[in-house]
Amino acid sequence: MISFDGTTSMWLTGILFTALGIVLGSIVTYLVVARNGRTRKLQDELDQLKDRFTDYRDQVTQHFMRTSELVQEMTQSYRAVYEHLASGAQNLCGGQIEAPRQNRADTSSLGGGGNAQTLTGDDAEIEELTGDMPRISDLDIKAEAGTRQPVQH
Repeated sequence: MISFDGTTSMWLTGILFTALGIVLGSIVTYLVVARNGRTRKLQDELDQLKDRFTDYRDQVTQHFMRTSELVQEMTQSYRAVYEHLASGAQNLCGGQIEAPRQNRADTSSLGGGGNAQTLTGDDAEIEELTGDMPRISDLDIKAEAGTRQPVQH
């Protein structure tokens, strides 16, 4: 058997605990570094998702802004066509037709709500010229133009 004196035994114990400390420190460091790598990976994923969401939100905003512009242009074009048909009907009929009159029930729907009423005389002639075209009274358009405000997102 090997016998150790007090000094040698102390050196061996110190070396053993140092080696054990190095091994345990390496394990703890590995675990911390691996955890930071996963955290960094998750943070990168989160940043990518935030960027994609921001891009998507911007696309949706642009889509609805463009849709609003197109609907406004369509409404203006519709009004121009309606006014053209109304003035053409007056001119072509030799002034026998007066300007179309709309009551509030007719302007409430775009599907030509005036069809529910019985058309007589001049209204029947205008209906024949314009068909099932929806009506927009000048008063409603002017009121709408006065209250229109820009859309903010």
